[in-house]
Amino acid sequence: MTATLVAILSLAVLGIPIALAVDRRARGPLLIGTAFLYGSGTMYFVLLTLSIAHIRWTLISVTIASLIVFCVAALIARRQSDDVASQQTKLHLLDLVTLFTIVCYTLYATLAPLWEWDFWAIWGLKARTFLEIDGIDWRFLESRWNTFTHPDYPLLVPLNYDFVALLNGGWSDRWMGLTCVAWAVALALVARSLAARETTPFFAALLAMLVAALGFSRYVGLAEGALIAFGGAGVLFVRAALLDDDDVSWRHAALMLGFAANCKNEGLALLVAVTIAVVATSWSRAPVRLRKLAPAYLLAAPWLILRAAHTLPTDIVEGSAISRLLVRLPHAHQILMFLAEELTKPWFWIAILIGILLAPARRRERFTYLVTAIQCVFYVAVYFITPNGLRWHVLSSWPRLTAQIAVPITFAVFLMLANSLLAEEDAPHAEAGFDEY
Repeated sequence: MTATLVAILSLAVLGIPIALAVDRRARGPLLIGTAFLYGSGTMYFVLLTLSIAHIRWTLISVTIASLIVFCVAALIARRQSDDVASQQTKLHLLDLVTLFTIVCYTLYATLAPLWEWDFWAIWGLKARTFLEIDGIDWRFLESRWNTFTHPDYPLLVPLNYDFVALLNGGWSDRWMGLTCVAWAVALALVARSLAARETTPFFAALLAMLVAALGFSRYVGLAEGALIAFGGAGVLFVRAALLDDDDVSWRHAALMLGFAANCKNEGLALLVAVTIAVVATSWSRAPVRLRKLAPAYLLAAPWLILRAAHTLPTDIVEGSAISRLLVRLPHAHQILMFLAEELTKPWFWIAILIGILLAPARRRERFTYLVTAIQCVFYVAVYFITPNGLRWHVLSSWPRLTAQIAVPITFAVFLMLANSLLAEEDAPHAEAGFDEY
């Protein structure tokens, strides 16, 4: 446990100057949440860079590389202007309830060594294999015997596990579930801070509790927790940037979405969905705003280049995807009905739909709605071309996929409903940004 806690704390400390370099105003929950996420994403690139440079992973090499990043970020942060108001977040008693839910999830995530099959066969297996040679084992990823590990998946999560193992002095997955808790807590802190800008402390605290619950992935050890955190934070920051035309939020959004693209292939799809939604909701200003998202693509590029260079296969497009699509299109209604029947927590999605229909100022949240819809289309499209058995593929992935997109839409709908109950002066952003898109 000690090594995992030290790793989480180290990542947060590493991320503090990066968070301040991005946003000099960041304080409290926003600083803590973004610091851990930036530290986690940066550690991925530190280990990836060392491996590309053929430098063995050791505590010394990783520490030196991390200190270089830390110092550079600190210098950039110090050069930022100080004549800006710090962002203060007022606490509420409901935050104690959120803390209680975090404790409960922590107990669940650490009941035993990580137990998910996909951890054993994909995320944990890769991490342990890499640790054996103190670097990324490209021969392992390239081997046709190891295609079950999805070698094309980005490596942010396995490399974070390797960082924990380096601090531990060897491999042990007994307490690695704490990293999933840390990702969820970081997302809740970001959501708490962003919500506080738009509504009262009571509603902001209540929303943070909901976001924390949605961020608590039951698939402990898989990349879902990290993807929900990075992707959810990225979409929320884009939403804030569109509403306030805030360059700082754009910087946060680009980095978070870039890290999300390095968690899973769905993260890369989310980046594309966000890009399409930004263009669709702000056509006249799209070129300027897309330039602000460019860092996300720069962060996604290294893995895409490495994946192509090592010819790592993607199972979805194996064989004739067009033939599979043509075979399944006549049965589209049956496939969609099956997806509806297998929807996890249907009551939750019904509540979201009712909230959208009831809440005022729906146009204000059209970006979030559009991103969610586009990402759903991407998910469904994969089922039409998958080389796997359709029923098995849906049953094994649909609950995880829908969980990945729950946070942003919940955040938007909740704020619309909450602010509709408040007087205008109590909800400063209730109508702000309505025509800004």
